[in-house]
Amino acid sequence: MGKPIVCGRCEKTVNGASYMVNNKGLSDYRHLWCLLGYSPMLKRSFLASGVVGTILILLNQGDFIFAGHFYKGLIWKVPLTYLVPFCVATWGAVTNAKTNYE
Repeated sequence: MGKPIVCGRCEKTVNGASYMVNNKGLSDYRHLWCLLGYSPMLKRSFLASGVVGTILILLNQGDFIFAGHFYKGLIWKVPLTYLVPFCVATWGAVTNAKTNYE
């Protein structure tokens, strides 16, 4: 048995699944909840959401928006259109960061 893994953010021992991040050129391990608060990952997810969400809004709702026909369905469709790519980008980053170190 090797030495225990310590989270690079909260400095508690990581039990179970761990996730590796590259923090300022150094690799460290995180708990899932500490990883979900990792600002570089969140920035990338927000950027992906902004780009992909805007493209999807223009493709799916652009004709209504440019014609000036704002209907009530846009109130929930627009936020969800941005939320889905954010979740997909975050999920991809989390699954990519998961390690099998036991």
